[in-house]
Amino acid sequence: MDAVKELDSLIEMMRDLLEMPGNPGYKTPEYREFHEKLTHFIFRNHLDETEEWNVIHQNLIYKSTQYMVTKEADTILLCLESLKCVLLKKTYEPFWQYIHPNIYSVAKDRFAGELYADSIEAAFKEINSRVKRLVRKCRSIEPDGADLMRKCFSENNPILTITDMDTESGRNVQKGYMEMFAGAMIGIRNPKAHANQRITREDAVRKLHFASLLMYKVDQAIYNTGIIE
Repeated sequence: MDAVKELDSLIEMMRDLLEMPGNPGYKTPEYREFHEKLTHFIFRNHLDETEEWNVIHQNLIYKSTQYMVTKEADTILLCLESLKCVLLKKTYEPFWQYIHPNIYSVAKDRFAGELYADSIEAAFKEINSRVKRLVRKCRSIEPDGADLMRKCFSENNPILTITDMDTESGRNVQKGYMEMFAGAMIGIRNPKAHANQRITREDAVRKLHFASLLMYKVDQAIYNTGIIE
């Protein structure tokens, strides 16, 4: 189920609890179902470190002798509505319209789950995989990482040409992008692949834009070289 729709369902369950005669207790079946579904939802969607969840957690009831008062239920409802805004922001963030479809497909869900380092690793692995398939098709060789990028986008004997190589300016552009592709494999893909890293959301957005730029250059190189992917 879509996370926003699932949260809407939890909000409705909370409202139904508010309308029950008397105060729902820990042993009330409807409350037990709500509590279980809410807890699973929070941890499955990596929302357990949010301020909203901290407040919700403090207002839930955990003992068989406890009952939920209206103030507690209202506070939970407000926090659930706030979490809905958080999820909507993640779903409809406008920067995704500028991200290459291949990068979007492998990074979007990880980014939305706040797995920022994983989203970046997936993005640059996708670049590596795509270039490797093209090189294998054209030359029947299978280098990887920085070596793959240098062989593919070499300014001397390229497999894929990003721009016109008949001019010095064109050769400089080709070399510059070759170094960017190779540098991305060394400085961005490889460190995440070999060590646990935590990066900020803002840094992830910047790196996703860079990955997208490189993937669009692969599109351009395929067109300029005249090969069929």
